[in-house]
Amino acid sequence: MPRAAEAPGPGARPGRPARLLAPLGIALAGLLGRSAVDKLLALRAGAAGVVAWGQMSSLLDLVVGVVAAGIGSGLAVLAAGSDAPRRAVLLRSALRLGGALSAAVATLLCCVAAGPAPWAAAIGLPPGDLVLAGVAGVALSLGSLAGSYWLGAQRLRLQLLLALLGAGVGVLAAGFAPGGQAPQAVQAAHAVHVVRGLPVVRWLAGAQALLSLAVAAWTLRAVPHAPGADRGADPGADRVADRRARGELLRYLPAGLALGVLGPASMLAARALTAQGLSWQAAASLQALWRVSDWVSSIAASVLSVLYLPRLGRAWGTARWAEALRAAALAVVPASALAFGLLLLLRLPVFEALYGSRFVPGAGATALFFAGSLLRVAAWVPLFALYAQGRARAIALGELASLPLFAALLAAGAARAGLAWIGAAWLLSYAAYAGVNLLLLRAARPPRS
Repeated sequence: MPRAAEAPGPGARPGRPARLLAPLGIALAGLLGRSAVDKLLALRAGAAGVVAWGQMSSLLDLVVGVVAAGIGSGLAVLAAGSDAPRRAVLLRSALRLGGALSAAVATLLCCVAAGPAPWAAAIGLPPGDLVLAGVAGVALSLGSLAGSYWLGAQRLRLQLLLALLGAGVGVLAAGFAPGGQAPQAVQAAHAVHVVRGLPVVRWLAGAQALLSLAVAAWTLRAVPHAPGADRGADPGADRVADRRARGELLRYLPAGLALGVLGPASMLAARALTAQGLSWQAAASLQALWRVSDWVSSIAASVLSVLYLPRLGRAWGTARWAEALRAAALAVVPASALAFGLLLLLRLPVFEALYGSRFVPGAGATALFFAGSLLRVAAWVPLFALYAQGRARAIALGELASLPLFAALLAAGAARAGLAWIGAAWLLSYAAYAGVNLLLLRAARPPRS
């Protein structure tokens, strides 16, 4: 892991308020955009529209997550400890690797859509939407790598601008796309089956893909070429630098395969199992629980990734490591506990404002789900520490105890027992995830002096 002895201590407070406010702004921009999109879908297409976009989002995450959670996180960590020419080499290597990897995943998704297996029926989307998710996912993957580059370079104001732009594009697509009304038969359904595709969902995916392509292209033009790319420079040195960058980035591939495949696939399964075991309305309430929880967990994730992942990367192998871990935990866990408590007290007005009265879950289910989401935030502190250590295999192992375990518990019967049992499964899964991540972190070799 690259080290920067001259860098400020990871546990130190930023010198400017903008460095504290930027992660909050980035998270809030995404949250406001997603909530506005869900509200528009609930008004225009009902529960089926909310669930359909949730399933499409998970399909996109299936393509993007393999790249973003692996190569993208590696790019952010490595770029944080590198100078500008080195970051340029890392960016171009990451885009080549990420483009190839996401294209391979998209091809598999298109083959599933064209094959005889009833996957579309299980997911609840038509085959054409699976193909669209694969194509759009490649574009979103390239855009996510551009974001990872700017994260490593600590261009926080630019990241905030991109987040606001992405939220605005999503709201415009959800509000003005044609064909928002879902078929009445779909809204009344109590089983997962192939539904007639909603044009508004397709417009959302297409708009996000076009924006991501534009961001990736602009980033390539904005980043200066590294030495060796200029005319007359040694092409052999450029190839050596590129091979080295590829090797460092590929160390993070197992984490991307685990988080990028298992997580979105588990979310797809969770919604489908809930819709099949209970109803589309129950699946929409589950989606609302996830989205409301994101108002806390996404802010915590943004603070950890934008501020503390680069600092943990610089601190690994130095005497500042323990201090950096404590600072990361204290920055997100107590505040998240307070926020989840407030959301629980304001459950009725919050869910009614964001979704509507038909989407309000019970108090017991909400409390269980929020408790599990708090444990999820706590589990992310050792997770980001494992990323900083470059321990992709440990990350992949720990991922089995999170969303895959949750989906397995739903398949075992929780999805048919009601939202409270689903909340209990969520709590149990993330209690296991936090414990496993802590054990994996404690098993790390002591950093060399």
